[in-house]
Order: sequence, then structure tokens, then C-alpha cells
Amino acid sequence: MSVLLMSLWGCAVVQGFLADPAKQAAEAETKLKAGDLDGAAAVYDAALQKAPGNLDLVSGAAYVKLLQGNPAAADTLLAAAEAQAGPRLSEIKMRRALVAIETGDLDAVKKQATDAGTPEAKLLVAEVALADGDKATAKGQLEAIQGEAGAVGDTAKAYLGLINDPDTRVAGLSEVQALWALGQRPIAVRSVEDLVVAYAQVRDDGADQLLLWAGRAATVGEPAIATNLLDAIPVAPPGQVWRLQATRAMVACAEGNGADCLGGFEKVSAIAPADGLADARATAALLIAERDGETARKLLEGQSGDAAARAWALLGDLQTAGTVAVDPVFKAQFAPAAGG
Repeated sequence: MSVLLMSLWGCAVVQGFLADPAKQAAEAETKLKAGDLDGAAAVYDAALQKAPGNLDLVSGAAYVKLLQGNPAAADTLLAAAEAQAGPRLSEIKMRRALVAIETGDLDAVKKQATDAGTPEAKLLVAEVALADGDKATAKGQLEAIQGEAGAVGDTAKAYLGLINDPDTRVAGLSEVQALWALGQRPIAVRSVEDLVVAYAQVRDDGADQLLLWAGRAATVGEPAIATNLLDAIPVAPPGQVWRLQATRAMVACAEGNGADCLGGFEKVSAIAPADGLADARATAALLIAERDGETARKLLEGQSGDAAARAWALLGDLQTAGTVAVDPVFKAQFAPAAGG
């Protein structure tokens, strides 16, 4: 599940639980936090039988369906709740838009977000328009929300800064950024190289953007693009030498070159922040696990977290995956193996 979905939906669901006095809602929340998806789903089913019009329960049930990998069922629940949503209709529409992001249905994202009409929804509409190459529509949506406080307004201003650039290649970077935000990541990476190189020639943060997209290219299995972007960086951004070197090590893993990957991380270990190095090593392990299990295991030594758990799962070691996973929902997938 995407970070966007977890942040815009998950927190809202939990807040809804806390505001709802029903014992079943509290029980479902407890099970969800413990990673017991089947248990939470059962509680929701029983609760909705008694209170089918409770929108907090509907949203929570739909959220669990998504976590269970069933977006169609999640959307069905939300769609059925629209008729009784009243003033909370925009909330239901926004959640349907987020479900559509998970399935990659950008037409549905646009429709549901347009109907929702909230600032967050307008941002989604703008991103879909950018992904479709419709800068005029995107610009109108973004201009309407650029005054919003926080991440929505900041993101709108950043997009507008790209769209309004007279260099069409720089303006084009807005489209690939939107594709990435909407989960169309391989497509974004395959379209970005010339655009971000052009951006780097005229913007002060050009090296940062090259490094950002190089890392993204590595993570989606495009090491050649990642290398080209890294080679275009004349000098590493301040404080980011370690990240540049770690990204080169990740590229080596994406290419299946375990020796260079391990050697690269060894060189950077003395200068990298612990958290950043751990994330990079876990990502590199994910990239090489299916081709070179020995290298992946070496990268994962002493690592914990959900990325490390995914890598251990790729290696077929579900017991270790369950041990190192942090998110309770993710950890629960390996509970039988973790418990022996």
C-alpha cells in the first residue's frame, strides 16, 4: 500500500475510531493495530450488520479490504455508502480516489477526486491532468490551492514553479513528478532523464534532483538511467556525498554486481548516517535478492524494518522476515513463521 494511502486514509480511520464510542469500533482498532486483519474484518462485518450507515465503520472496513489486497471490495463498500454520506460525501469520494490510485486507474482517480472537491482532491486532479499532459487544467487546479497551508499548498507551488518555467524540458518535469506521485513509477523514471538533466542546468537544486531521480531509477530496476543521472552530477550536494556513493552501490546491486555493491557500502559506512545507510542497504538487498541471495544476506546483517523484511521474504526466510518487520499489519503476514 502506498505511503499516500496510509497517511491520508489510515490516520483518518484511526481518528474516526477514537471519535466513535461503539465498542466494536474500538475492538476493530485494537485488532488492526495488532496486525490481525482477519479479526478486524470480522469485527467490521458484525458491526456493519448492526449499523450499516456508520461511515466510520464503512471506512474502516474498506481500509482493511485494501490491506488484504482487495481494492474492488473496498470500493464497493465505499460506493454503497455514498447515498447516506450527507456532508461527509467528499470524504468518501476522496477515499475512493485513493483506492483508484492503488489499482492504477487514473480515470477513476480523476472522477472521484473531482467530485470530492477538497484541496487534497484538487491536488490529485492536477496530478492526473499533468500525467495526461493537460497542463492547463493542472494549472487551474494548482492555482486554486497554492494558498493552502502545509504540504498541499507547498506541493502546488512546487508544481507551478515547474509548469511556468519557459524551458519546456523543465516544465515537462512536472509531468513525470506527477506520474511518480500517482504510483506510475517505472513510466516516470523512463521519461525523466533528459528532463531532469535540463532542470539541473538552470536550477540551484539541480544536483539534488539528479540524485533523487537516480535513487528512484535504481529502485525500479533502471540502473542505466540511474548511472547516467549520477554521472551528470558535477559535485555532490552539501552533506550528500554518502548518499551519492550509496546510490552507486544500489545501482551495482540492481545490475546484479554483488561485489561492487558490497564494496560500495563498505566505503560509505564510515560517513553515512545510520538510518540512511540502513534504508539504502535494505533497498539494495531487495534489488539483488532474487539473483544473488548471498549478497542480499550480507546486506541485511543486523538490519530491521519492513524493507528488510520484504528482502528476507524474497529470500524465502519468512521466519526472519517476521522477526525484523515493524509494521504490525505487515508483521502479521509472517506471524506463523515468526512464532516457529
